[in-house]
Amino acid sequence: MDYKKEGKEILEGIIIAVILYLAISFTLSYALQVDNPVAVVISGSMEPVYYRGDIIVIRGVDPSDIQVEDIVVYKRPYQDIPIVHRVVDIIEDNGNLYFLTKGDNNPFEDTYFENGNKLPGVPEHAVLGKSIMRIPKLGYVTIFFKRLIGVRI
Repeated sequence: MDYKKEGKEILEGIIIAVILYLAISFTLSYALQVDNPVAVVISGSMEPVYYRGDIIVIRGVDPSDIQVEDIVVYKRPYQDIPIVHRVVDIIEDNGNLYFLTKGDNNPFEDTYFENGNKLPGVPEHAVLGKSIMRIPKLGYVTIFFKRLIGVRI
């Protein structure tokens, strides 16, 4: 058995996989007009639409095109994990848009704090995009590895 040749083939496979991942990621980012075109659902807050472990594909969107009932992805300033929830109301205040959101499986609307202040909803600058597609259960791989390395989810 030639371990040197086998090791070289494994390394080549890893390099090709990384190049393919980067190419697909950059292509999706460009095509969907969003920095991070995919996210993993880590809670049951959107059941039965999305389940824990699903991967969603995100498309960038002009905030003025968001409507009530759209499912948006947003980030909070104090949390790295994106939130995937449905828009239940849109509030315009001094020329700014705020989206009141709620998980379909949650009893209450989301609250959004920024710089210690409670805002009327998710501000337009915090919206990453709209969810446009679901890939069932594939995100469990990500959840498994994050837990393995000690990331709290």
